Amino acid sequence: MNPSKRTRLSPEDRRQQLLDSARSVILERGLSQFTMESLAKAAGVSNPLVYKYFDTRVGLFSALLLRESKQLEVKLADRMAGVSDFQSFISTVVSVNFEQVPENNIIQVLRPQPDVEEVVTAVNKKRRTATAKYLMQELMRYLAIDQEQAEQVLLLASGASRASAAHFHRFGGDKAKMIERAVCFIQSGTEALLRDT
Repeated sequence: MNPSKRTRLSPEDRRQQLLDSARSVILERGLSQFTMESLAKAAGVSNPLVYKYFDTRVGLFSALLLRESKQLEVKLADRMAGVSDFQSFISTVVSVNFEQVPENNIIQVLRPQPDVEEVVTAVNKKRRTATAKYLMQELMRYLAIDQEQAEQVLLLASGASRASAAHFHRFGGDKAKMIERAVCFIQSGTEALLRDT
């Protein structure tokens, strides 16, 4: 019988494996139960190997938060690629918000951690600014509005979308109907806002 050969992962693959394992451990056991040793065990590696890639928990959590935030941005950008009108635009953004299930959302677990947020604030601010700028440009294009109006629409639409998604995740209900209602609410609110400006 041949023992299974261990394959050596590239440094980037190993780093991603450790981040994947950290995500799983945190979501299964909670942040307070997470240790670098529990990560090593879950990943099937030695403690020194974990520390070779991440010196501290904060460094690991920061890397995980940055990776997950970037993946969310990529997901949104991919979904926006097929969008051609305002209703599809709003529907896509609202749907992505609804997919961010709180119980399985590592971003929502890590973001409130003060040490982690301090480390990633500058990077996330740049990313959020870039995402907001992209969304505003799309709004300006779809609605033929100026930047100030686009900022107002984005602020109000984001609030309505997130609140609706949070309500759904807390109380349940018909997801498709709630998304449809949120989109309708945002469209109506946008029309009213633009009528009054």
